[in-house]
Amino acid sequence: MNPILVAGSLALSAVGLTAWRSLRHRRHVDLTGRWVVLTGCDSGLGQGAMRELLSRGAKVIAFTFTEEGSKQALEAGAALAPRLDLTDADAVAGVIPDIRHACDGQLWAVVHNAGVAQPGFVEYQPIANYRRTMEVNFFAVVSLTQALIPMLKPTRGRIVLVSSVDGIVSLPGNAPYDASKFALEGYADALRAELSFWDVQVSVINPATMRTPLAMGFFELHQKTWDARLAENPDGEWREAYSAEWLARYIRTNTERLETIAQDPKHGIRDIAHAVSGRHPRMRYLSGALAKTLFYALWVMPEHWALAFKKTTIEPKPNVGSAQNR
Repeated sequence: MNPILVAGSLALSAVGLTAWRSLRHRRHVDLTGRWVVLTGCDSGLGQGAMRELLSRGAKVIAFTFTEEGSKQALEAGAALAPRLDLTDADAVAGVIPDIRHACDGQLWAVVHNAGVAQPGFVEYQPIANYRRTMEVNFFAVVSLTQALIPMLKPTRGRIVLVSSVDGIVSLPGNAPYDASKFALEGYADALRAELSFWDVQVSVINPATMRTPLAMGFFELHQKTWDARLAENPDGEWREAYSAEWLARYIRTNTERLETIAQDPKHGIRDIAHAVSGRHPRMRYLSGALAKTLFYALWVMPEHWALAFKKTTIEPKPNVGSAQNR
């Protein structure tokens, strides 16, 4: 067969497949009157997604952490806005009957958006930070999902897990958060297969850096972690590599970089909304330009290439001289 004809046929097939997928993903379910549980509605992606889903007619049960967040959610139109700590098992158990009563046992979707980040390099990370991060970002998700599954089965509903690009590419200086998001990814894979027998869809959102309060205050949180480690181990050798002077320069340098790469939260909000309302939701959404380019490349490239790149992102470098000379 003529090679030119073969190439042409393949090109047309690729264009046709792309067009078909695009049209397929544009089809939406009418959300009017459908019940959605959404966590982390105090600010950022959660608050934006809440407003977007409300604008499409969904009845949103907005979980918040603060009284002010709850008040704002109700003013925005949320049907319920329970204020609680998602790691408090009794508080979560207490609100489940309210959800069941409100939606009459017919829940369309749950969106797990709430999360915390406690950045810091591993040598000065208190173990308490790992435990708290896993409790909020992973165990709270597992617990709430388990309680809501019986309400999702009758509707053939949706479970949407807001992970991060850190869930596919671990980055230096953020090990507790990265570990929690990698755990979430493994959980999502198992959950998706198990609930497929009831046609419950499971989607994972992987946003890159968005202009949210959590993201934009990220590097300043290094100071909080450093101070906590200093309080429990003031004379530790970790201070040789990560001095107070180094930390100040690290925070300043990287906060400036953050301003240049952070994107509009609308990218993540749009993907959350599609995962809830799309007739054919994707299993994974890479949200934002960097997620689709840089982080995708780091995800699939040889690991030693990715490691070399990650090392270049640590600026300024820690003091390694004293340790190497021992």
